[in-house]
Amino acid sequence: MMGFEKNTNVISAVTQELKIPQMPVPEVTSYSCDVLVVGCGWAGLNAAYGAKKEGADVLVVDKGTPGYSGLSSFSSSHQWYDKEMGDDLQACLDEMVMANEYLANLNWYKTWAAHSKETYQRLMDWGLLTQYPTGKESGHWVDGDWRHDDLTGYHEEFLYADRRNRWAEVLRENEIPYVAQTMIYDVIEENGRVVGAVGFHVPTATVIRFQAKAVVLCMGGGSIKSVGFPTSCDTFDSDWIGFRHGLPIVGKEFDDFHFSASFAPGNVLTCNSWTYLENIWLTGGDIAQETLLGRAQGEAQNLILPRLESVTKGLPEYHRTDIQPSSGRGKSRSGIYEDPRKGKWTSDLPKGDTYGCAVGMQLHLGCGIFCGIDDVEGKTGLEGLWVAGDGCNGSCVSGGSYLAATGFTSNFCSTQGYIAGEAAGKFIQNTEISGISEEVWETYRKEILKPMEKQKGFDPSWACDQLHAIMAPAWVTIVKTEESLTHTLGLVRQFKRDVLPLLKADNAHELRLCHEVEHKTLCAEMKLRASLERKESRGYHYRADYPYRNDEYLCYLTITKDGDDMRFDRIDLKEEWKGDTGMPYEQRYRTFRFPGERQALNLPDDPSIPSGGWGPTQAFVIREDAGKEKEA
Repeated sequence: MMGFEKNTNVISAVTQELKIPQMPVPEVTSYSCDVLVVGCGWAGLNAAYGAKKEGADVLVVDKGTPGYSGLSSFSSSHQWYDKEMGDDLQACLDEMVMANEYLANLNWYKTWAAHSKETYQRLMDWGLLTQYPTGKESGHWVDGDWRHDDLTGYHEEFLYADRRNRWAEVLRENEIPYVAQTMIYDVIEENGRVVGAVGFHVPTATVIRFQAKAVVLCMGGGSIKSVGFPTSCDTFDSDWIGFRHGLPIVGKEFDDFHFSASFAPGNVLTCNSWTYLENIWLTGGDIAQETLLGRAQGEAQNLILPRLESVTKGLPEYHRTDIQPSSGRGKSRSGIYEDPRKGKWTSDLPKGDTYGCAVGMQLHLGCGIFCGIDDVEGKTGLEGLWVAGDGCNGSCVSGGSYLAATGFTSNFCSTQGYIAGEAAGKFIQNTEISGISEEVWETYRKEILKPMEKQKGFDPSWACDQLHAIMAPAWVTIVKTEESLTHTLGLVRQFKRDVLPLLKADNAHELRLCHEVEHKTLCAEMKLRASLERKESRGYHYRADYPYRNDEYLCYLTITKDGDDMRFDRIDLKEEWKGDTGMPYEQRYRTFRFPGERQALNLPDDPSIPSGGWGPTQAFVIREDAGKEKEA
């Protein structure tokens, strides 16, 4: 709806007929605490617990409901490092370096390895990793039909194991209060440090105040629009907050790898309906030196090359029975019978056949607010503010891809959250709560509610559809060129100029959508500009006009607010993270070849290296001068 005047008589009649209930305004609209944790998924729950263990008075606030928001409820696997089960730390580090395209942050990986087993045990004790019969084992599976038709019966039989309920229960058991259905709009900064946050109750648009000595953001990542993958209410809220306060954002050029079904690309139930019902598969972290290359190549064949192949060549005619179920990904190779990390082979849950189901979704653990190359606690450049979790802390632990990280996200986010919460809990011990003036609260109140005061404007749902249409084409997020990125950037800037200022909310639900569309638009611009800056192909960033790796880009690209513009900076990596840069190109990069890479650099044809060849029908044209800059 594009600003058309609404027939109020019709709306009144419909409202009266439907008897839409009025939600009660929250009884409490002002809170004070030591540590405020924003978001309650894997990272947020553990951050709250870590701060509480330090004796802090902790409050959790969630835009939805703890355990039901974001991606946490759809986690499908869980990995940890276990030396007693034969895991080789150096082999794991080597795999992260090579498979994640020489951009992996090994500081964070080593920190995870040191804490991941205790994290696993804590989550198991909380009942979040309880193991129970799979759909196939329980008898609710209709033989030969991967849809698992009896979802209701399976859910009711194993309702005790529904881990989503446990988030709130764990908070109550640890005497940690929480505020649900409240969207944090911004953190409040005073004299260079965080002194609280402000948000609004989503059902009623009631503005709510939070005074705190420290804030831990665990708000998740986001997608411009989810069609086929359950990103729930993840909408880049923390990126918007961090950017607004001058904090650097990293990893925007690397895109998500999840997929859906080509015959039902927008139906999240088709390939993900049982994810929250089944077990979280316990997967192995061990890897031997002699199997490094093979595992990295195998993951590339599963997670990178098919994505490019489907875009450049198109898809054959598919029927749902042609989609193969998962089997064995991430299982332990320890050979020890007692090792519980059996992998995903325990059930035949299916996966899709095409990509791009969550446009704009960030690469797991590679994107978010950047805290510095040496940070291993999530402390930002704004005093009193910590960040943790997927899409919030730009730890870059997964580098430019996710090839060595099956099952890694849930444990890593939990570990990182606990560390950030613990650090915030220690920080507040010598800190006083600062009073926030009524003038500041009133300024924020007006800013939050501004879309509800407009008499004419654009519907935020319509606006989100337009942004999705701009960013959805494969030549914007999957197969990129200077031309496609520059053209799309112009459209996003026009959208930012002509649509965002006129977003209008007729109710509290639309108010949330108005702010989320603004966050998504910022992310779209950052994603396009970061993709233009990185003139190479690496991991989940593919430039058809630069179809090869270029070690001049062995760096993290950060984006920081610079007046009304964005500033890009290159953060150089530690030398030991870069691998052997003196090795010949064809030996250094042996995991896979991008489409056009071999031709651009005149590399020998090596059948042992998986390749995304263009084939006889070339969907996108490689620049004729591709590779010449490198030769020069």
